[in-house]
Amino acid sequence: MTRILLINPPDKAESSTALRLKLPPLGLLYIAAYLEKHGFPVEVLDANLYDYTCERTAFEASKKSPDIVGVTATTVTLKSALNVIKAVRRAMPGVVTMIGGPHVTYMPSETLAECPELDIVVIGEGEETALELARSLEGLSHVTGRGGLREFIGRISNVRGIAYRDGSGLVRYAPPRPLIQDLDSIPFPARHLVPFEKYVVWDRRESAGMIMTSRGCPFACNYCISSRMAGTKFRGRSAKNVVDEVQLLHERYGLKGVEFIDDLFMMSHKRAKEIASEIKARGLDILWSASSRVNTINEELIRELKKSGLSSLYFGVESGSQRVLDLMNKRITLEQVRDAFKAARNNKIFTIGSFMFGYPGETLDEMNQTIKFSKELKPDIAQFTILTPYPGTPLYDELKSSGLIKSNGWDAYTFTEPIIDYEAFGFSGEKVKRMLIKAYMSFYLRPSYILAHLDTLPVVARVIKNLIKASVA
Repeated sequence: MTRILLINPPDKAESSTALRLKLPPLGLLYIAAYLEKHGFPVEVLDANLYDYTCERTAFEASKKSPDIVGVTATTVTLKSALNVIKAVRRAMPGVVTMIGGPHVTYMPSETLAECPELDIVVIGEGEETALELARSLEGLSHVTGRGGLREFIGRISNVRGIAYRDGSGLVRYAPPRPLIQDLDSIPFPARHLVPFEKYVVWDRRESAGMIMTSRGCPFACNYCISSRMAGTKFRGRSAKNVVDEVQLLHERYGLKGVEFIDDLFMMSHKRAKEIASEIKARGLDILWSASSRVNTINEELIRELKKSGLSSLYFGVESGSQRVLDLMNKRITLEQVRDAFKAARNNKIFTIGSFMFGYPGETLDEMNQTIKFSKELKPDIAQFTILTPYPGTPLYDELKSSGLIKSNGWDAYTFTEPIIDYEAFGFSGEKVKRMLIKAYMSFYLRPSYILAHLDTLPVVARVIKNLIKASVA
């Protein structure tokens, strides 16, 4: 039977190392679980967790003698992922290599051209495509060589949701794969395939109990890839299915808290309340956090959810300028932002707000408005970033066609590096970077904040230190 190895590549981005983020590769674990459900032997190698080099990753992979090696990649980890694939091919010449993730979904042809050792790009959701590939390639002993290549292409040519090279080297696109509508049909992530206890949240010694309860986004923010990657229709798991996973994490791993990481947990108030009710009905003594748009939440909902353990909310604010929010197509107002934070604060909910600088057309004065607005809202944690136009977003397409994307290389897409040619807007990228540092220092070094948040200062101090180091590098 086809043996599959899924690899999370090393991530050396400063934005990750500064925060000591070591999060479980949830997407790979979903695919692994789906393959296991259908009887295929699968393993997961998290090279990022162990800080492996690409060569060490390939060495560890070769010990497992897989038939297929699949690597996940974001924009910032693409270079690392492709280097892993090259090293894997050197170590195992006959292995089938594939890659998936949001970046390659929108740049499959470019990715194949960049890496001759790569055989297949998985486009979109990976569970059903990975399973179909595993079935199609069962018994294939070797990919290289003319006969092996011909058989390989013949076997995968009817698999939907992929891109690959034909016998003449031309890139071929299979028909698109429909999105999975019944998310309850996907088994829980195969956390048993990784050392789950090693994944921690920030500097706390708590395992990262991350749960994805939905896919799809009906909103269309210009800088965001969610709706184009997962579709514009909101697809939610049932309350029972979600809380079954919460209970498993609580009982098997002893977790006292979980984080619902989907962007639109509050999209359906009815479903959110059903999940909260199910948590209470089972007597699960846990705390949980979620993300929400500011216009899909209200005080009545927060009050109800808190009864089941809601303790923290993450809001994507992005700007303190209504004009800039409208440019982003956020479809929210500053008053809705204020109302959401006030409702959370009234119910003693820990809040995290994200803010970004450098949207095309944004002025320096508007960036200062964002800093001022962040202090007005008083989130417990403020996350400041530089706008990063990722491939697949409407903003990237617009900037690329206008020649305003700097050729920094994909590993510069870190939220802390200016990717846009800001000279076209009257100031330098360095100015935007300094604005980022100003925001962190202005927000966190206030005496009132320091006295109220002594426990978070070590983390914040390290972030500021790394940003300053990066700005003078």
